[in-house]
Amino acid sequence: MNQLWGYLIVEELVRNGIDYFVISPGSRSTPLTVAVAQNAQAKKIICLDERAAGFHAIGYARATGNPAVLICTSGTAAANYLPAVIEASNDNIPLIILSSDRPPELRHTGANQTINQVNLYGDYPTWQFDLPCPTAEINPNVVLTTIDLAVSRARQAPGGIVHLNCMFREPLAPTDAHVEIPTSLVKWIESRFSGGEAPPTPYTRYAGRLTIPAADEIQSLVETIASTAKGILFVGQLKSPAETQAVIKLAARLDWAVFADVRSGLRLRQDLPNLIHYFDRLLLTDSAIELEQIDTIVQIGTRIVSSQWFKWIEKHPPTHYIAIADNGERYDPSHLVSLRIESDITYLCDLLCQQLPLLSPSTWVQKLRSASDRIGVTAAKFLKTSKLTEPLVALTISELIPSQRGLWVSNSMPIRDLDMFGVGAIAEDSQLLSPRVGANRGTSGIEGAIASATGFAVGLQAPVTAIVGDLSSLHDLNSLALLRGNSQPVIVVIINNDGGGIFSFLPIAKSSQIFDTYFGTPHGVNFCHAAAMFELDYYHPQHREELIRDYQQALAARRSAIIELTTDRAENLQLHQDLNLAIQQSNI
Repeated sequence: MNQLWGYLIVEELVRNGIDYFVISPGSRSTPLTVAVAQNAQAKKIICLDERAAGFHAIGYARATGNPAVLICTSGTAAANYLPAVIEASNDNIPLIILSSDRPPELRHTGANQTINQVNLYGDYPTWQFDLPCPTAEINPNVVLTTIDLAVSRARQAPGGIVHLNCMFREPLAPTDAHVEIPTSLVKWIESRFSGGEAPPTPYTRYAGRLTIPAADEIQSLVETIASTAKGILFVGQLKSPAETQAVIKLAARLDWAVFADVRSGLRLRQDLPNLIHYFDRLLLTDSAIELEQIDTIVQIGTRIVSSQWFKWIEKHPPTHYIAIADNGERYDPSHLVSLRIESDITYLCDLLCQQLPLLSPSTWVQKLRSASDRIGVTAAKFLKTSKLTEPLVALTISELIPSQRGLWVSNSMPIRDLDMFGVGAIAEDSQLLSPRVGANRGTSGIEGAIASATGFAVGLQAPVTAIVGDLSSLHDLNSLALLRGNSQPVIVVIINNDGGGIFSFLPIAKSSQIFDTYFGTPHGVNFCHAAAMFELDYYHPQHREELIRDYQQALAARRSAIIELTTDRAENLQLHQDLNLAIQQSNI
């Protein structure tokens, strides 16, 4: 019966289009693992560490929009998913967790490897269910309808986590024991699971739904946009290329300035005339006076990296601040939003394009673009020296990465430097595309960066470059094991400044007696031996020219690799300060 239920669970997931399974080995999960192993349509990866498995699944879901399935044994195995669960919940990433569990009679008895797994993740999941032990007294149709509901809850916009706690009694491995199956289910299995002509559809299909605003709200939005003299279209994190393309079409209809977060899909493009690439640094210059009296800001998408942006709008709030997202969450840390619209982004952008006239960029937008271009020239001239610096790494990788590949960025300084100084290169196929950019900004933790990058590569079905800090790499060191067996290569660019570089920018850095030990946290290690341990190519460039050479060589090799770059925290702080001063002087 365990074998039957395991088979039905996995097959029904596959029939729902959920076919990627991330398995961490264990005994209690044997029925599920065997079912995945024996399903020809199931794609699978073995991940020894559940915490890394959780973040691998997040990377996959960010790339595809489709949930991966996590499978683990009982006890603390499932608890190790918690950091990934919190990240996914905070950023509406779909995940399905199948945790295996002991039967209920073993709870609170001191039985080995038994904890209370019911509601293990609190209120972070969208839906959770305690699946009973397989038994002949329960119609197996229950399994199918439960899986179909789980898939619907995970996929339902804006996306969420589903936790199915699956209890199994021994024997766990397949046996030859006879099981009485209801006649109706036997016929159903024969007709639908026998590989015949019947279409591989779910037992219960949930119709898709589209969230759209009321017609009067759309009309009011159109009128506000049409009456705006000075407007900013701020594009936050978007979830798919379809959303990105829809927003690009909308931007082309407007005569507004476009500010784009690095995860929007727009920030690294070169073909958008209204795009103000260096808006974050522009806010530090005299040219920012153009932004002091903004009529309307329309923000599409969620979660913005730039802290400078939030500081600015708190001092210079617009008349109208309209936030558009595919969910009803309050992404409003400055508490300035005057209208919130929950809608399918692609649908709403297409509708607005139909109702808004085509306008050319206004004079003030052209002024902003010119000021932004001057910042780009200044930054490139300042950074492109023989010495490797952290902003230069972000600039160089963004220039060189092929447009059809993925770019994963870890938190702290790497994502901030890419958001501030990243540039785009024209694609080889002349389509002016940019790489997909991924990052975990739900809680902005440093854990799981390498694991997430491997999942991102699997989801994109393309090689990925990951820019990761040294502490983040140490935190996720065992995920280097995933690089060897990953279906797509990942180049991990590790910026090693011997500690937590971002803390040098905070007031605590002035407390010299305690800062280095408790916040700078120097570790004194490099990653060459880690690369050797996991049989990865290793590069350690000393200058920009060597970085260009080594990165292009790693790209051509199409193998996973580590490129380690050694920087200095104190010098990095001074460089940012000097660069900001140079930028300000370039726009006087």
